Amino acid sequence: MRKFLLCCLLLALLLTFYDHPRVLPYSEPVLDWLAEHISLPAQNNGSVITRKVQKAFYAIGQDYGAGQQEALARASSDLDTLLQFQHNYCQNGDFHPALFGEAMERACKVLKQYPGLAKLKL
Repeated sequence: MRKFLLCCLLLALLLTFYDHPRVLPYSEPVLDWLAEHISLPAQNNGSVITRKVQKAFYAIGQDYGAGQQEALARASSDLDTLLQFQHNYCQNGDFHPALFGEAMERACKVLKQYPGLAKLKL
């Protein structure tokens, strides 16, 4: 039993700290699952949501230019700016100079997947 736990610990450490491109497709889902299901009591749930939104915004940005990528990265940089972005552009419908049309619709669609986001703070 002790050897099994030691192997699990070594595997978790390998997935956590080794960022080789061949390991990333396997480590990202494991780390996401661990962040969702095994959280510390003092951990803020907003950081997990922010990380997921950052990944989704990064994927959206790959279809657009550098200006849109930068705007999406700034919008998802932390929880406060993410909440402000959602409030201003998704709820109020304000015009964003870099993100408009399909890019804004896709970004707001990602944010709608997290209904608890608005309850965190603002």
